[in-house]
This record gives sequence, structure tokens and C-alpha cells, in this order.
Amino acid sequence: MTVPTQPLPPPAPADADPVLGPMLNDFVACVCAELAAIGRPACQCCLVWGDTIPPADFCDCDCNGGHGQAWVRVVRWDPPATVTPQLRRACVAWVTRVWIETGVYRCVPAVGPDGISGPTCQDRTDSAWGFIADARALRTAGACCAALNGKTIEFMQEEPTGVAGGCSGVSLQFTIDL
Repeated sequence: MTVPTQPLPPPAPADADPVLGPMLNDFVACVCAELAAIGRPACQCCLVWGDTIPPADFCDCDCNGGHGQAWVRVVRWDPPATVTPQLRRACVAWVTRVWIETGVYRCVPAVGPDGISGPTCQDRTDSAWGFIADARALRTAGACCAALNGKTIEFMQEEPTGVAGGCSGVSLQFTIDL
């Protein structure tokens, strides 16, 4: 396999997908805004690509009152919930059910620099309440983002992410029919 010397320039969201592209861009902005609205902005908040939740590369970053990283990603495309076979007569757009995930990582209390002292129960409790607030902000973004108006949306799951390298978080998945 050869690797190009220069990366391909990214297409504009509408050029990548005229329906999904602008909607995803706007939804990322909604997620970022909801986290900021509850006083828990993320330093990095972006659209990501991959077959699993993104690596927790920036969970420990601090920036202008923000902390951690947030993401939106497409999980997969499926046929819509109800499939009506159609006789194809000309070029037609596929109707798809798109699985979308949003999530956030933050640092969690961990063993101290001495390698012995651990977090207190209050440290763990405060962290848990922060993730519960993050989960609410992600649900609010999905429920209230104008970019999703007029679309058929179904909440699929919400769960904590595993603790790895001092990072943990929450992710939420929903489907949208396009």
C-alpha cells in the first residue's frame, strides 16, 4: 500500500453529503453549546471518524474554563425501520437509518503522584455527578438541536465509557432516518 505524500483536501460538509453533512456540522455545534451551557465545556469538540469511540487523546486538557473532549460520529448506516420495496426507474436517493453517537471524556480521580494515595469518596462522587450532568447535556443536544427538526429520531442507548488512562465519560447513540 502506498501512502500519499499530501493528504487529500477535505470536501465541504454539503459536498461530502448534502443532507447528512450540514446536519452533523450543526449537531456538533449543538453538543458543544449544551456542554458549555451547563458550565462544562470541552476543549476539543468535533466530528470524528472510526468504528469505535475515539481514543481519549484530550481528556486531560484544560482550556479557557473547559476540560476534556467531546465528539460526534456516524456509527453505521442501516435500512430504515420500515422498508418499502420500490421499483427503480431512475436514480433515486437511498433512504437510510443513520446511527449517530455523541459523547464526552473527562479526567477521573486516580491514584496520586505518589502511586499510593487514591481518590476520596467525595472525589469519586463529584466526578460521577459531573458525568451525569454531561449525559443530560448530550440528551438535551439530541432532543433540542434545530438541525434535527423534522427528522425521525429514535434514542438507542446511553452508557458510561470504561475508565482508561485516567479518563472516562459517557456516550449516547440515536438513529435518524434520512
